[in-house]
Amino acid sequence: MPVRDWPVAFAPLAAAALLLAACQSASPPPAPVRSQNFLNAPADPDAIVDTDPAAMRLQDIGGYILLYYREHQAMPPSLDELRKIPGGGDLNFTSPSSGQPFAFSPAGMWIPNQGEKCIIAYDPARTPNGNRWCLFMMLPKNGAALSVDVVTLPEPMFLSYRPIAQ
Repeated sequence: MPVRDWPVAFAPLAAAALLLAACQSASPPPAPVRSQNFLNAPADPDAIVDTDPAAMRLQDIGGYILLYYREHQAMPPSLDELRKIPGGGDLNFTSPSSGQPFAFSPAGMWIPNQGEKCIIAYDPARTPNGNRWCLFMMLPKNGAALSVDVVTLPEPMFLSYRPIAQ
C-alpha cells in the first residue's frame, strides 16, 4: 500500500471507533453529597416540631419550663406547676396519640457518664415509625442560658437514657 493511501485505508476504521465511542453511555454523575441525618428529619428545627402534635405540645411545655426556671432557678417538681405561670393554664400535658400524660423527670434522664444534655419530658407513646418525641435540656455553662429542644429519638437510643435519683 502506498504511503499516501494509508490514511484513506484506515479512515473507515477510525470512523467506526468514533461511532462506537459515541454510542457508549456516559457514566451517571455522582450523587450529591448530603449530610447524614440519622433521624430522617427535616433540617429546619421548626419544620420538625410542626410535623407532629406531640412535638408541638412538648415545645410549649419546654417554653414554660424555661419561664419557670428563670423565676425559681430550679426545675418544677411537676408539670402541673407550669399552669401557675400566666398563660400556662392552657398547656396540655397528654400525648395526642395515646391520651397518656407526658412523662416528666425534673432531674433528667441521662446516658451514664456522657453528655450535658438530658431528657426532661417525653411522649410515652412511640410515633408510627417507632421513635419517641423527647424534650431535651442542655445544662447552662459559663453563664449561658438554659435551653431546651424537642427531638425525636429512635427507640434504642431513647432506652440508653436512665433517670437519676433526685
